[in-house]
Amino acid sequence: MEENSLRLILLVVGVIILLGIYFYDVLKKRKNREEESFDASDEIERVEPVIKDEKPFSAVYDEKELPSQIDQKESGASVRSVEEIPVAEPAFVVQLAIIPVKGDVLSGSVLLSAFTRLGLEFGDMGIFHCYERQNGIEKQRFHVANLLEPGTFPVGSMGDFESTGIILFFQATDSVEATASFDSMLTVSQQLSQTLEATLVGADMSELTLEKISDIQAKLSDLSD
Repeated sequence: MEENSLRLILLVVGVIILLGIYFYDVLKKRKNREEESFDASDEIERVEPVIKDEKPFSAVYDEKELPSQIDQKESGASVRSVEEIPVAEPAFVVQLAIIPVKGDVLSGSVLLSAFTRLGLEFGDMGIFHCYERQNGIEKQRFHVANLLEPGTFPVGSMGDFESTGIILFFQATDSVEATASFDSMLTVSQQLSQTLEATLVGADMSELTLEKISDIQAKLSDLSD
């Protein structure tokens, strides 16, 4: 009986000791976890940013970040560059045309004969030119071209050539005596229209009136002033 009681007491004590060891181990592990958690949070709080006062990156363009003076300088430079570019005035080209009666054409051989009789000479660019030669000085007054592109004349085979019209022209800014060049061109064009039995028209392809002639002469007079 006593032996059984002793064994029972030793068993109970052993169980109590094991439970004590178990709970002690559990409490110790919990305490360690709490300490580790506390250390980690404390370490995070103590971490300082590497770059202070740095604005967050943004892909959106921020106009406030650009100095306004740079914009003003660039704008001023752009304005000055535009102002400094010279603007060329369009050249004033005087034109008169001779077109056949509706449904008709101008014969190449007849054209060549008329050009030769009026002193027009075949030359540069495959067209005819009017020259004035006086005291050894040669002046080119105006040019005569075919109305259709490329405007040339097949001078070697004019017998087989037909034209839907011819144009007489000169660039006023290239002529020293623009008014004299126009007078000469007007006279020749009138003679050609009579010889070819064709119509003399202005640059707009409408009938050349006295009013249009006066307007051209006035413009040329202004250029010479």
